[in-house]
Amino acid sequence: MARACAPVNHNALDNPKLRLRFGDAREAMLTTSETYDLIASEPSNPYRAGVSSLYTEEFYQAAAQRLRPSGLFVQWVQAYEVDGETISVIYATMASVFNSVDTWRSECGDLFLVGSQESILYDVGRIQKRLGEEPYRSASMLAWRMMDVEGFFSRFVAQ
Repeated sequence: MARACAPVNHNALDNPKLRLRFGDAREAMLTTSETYDLIASEPSNPYRAGVSSLYTEEFYQAAAQRLRPSGLFVQWVQAYEVDGETISVIYATMASVFNSVDTWRSECGDLFLVGSQESILYDVGRIQKRLGEEPYRSASMLAWRMMDVEGFFSRFVAQ
């Protein structure tokens, strides 16, 4: 899909900083010794067969151990077809592992839970500057239909 979206994602797959790893995410987190600045988890709904293990304390602990200091773990949660109790359990489980969990809303209403061992501090000036530069300017417009720091923070739900 990333290749098909190359005009929008600015050929992300050709970026030398990007490394894709295919396989079982839980196994990868439990068996690797590598560390990362960012780990993004985008499984399907937790009630789907084989997916629930990616919403467990064990998985979040393994991911947290793979993060560098100040690293971020992002958990995408479908806001549709998932009830409030399920979202509460996901949030509580992440919060049992990460000292800080920020919640963001996507354009279509899905949630991004951003876990970190340190409180995430947002440098408003730096964010505004980045939003004026490519590829951030066009990406923010395409993804969230916004172009300024106020639009960026309009997606922030809670800390």
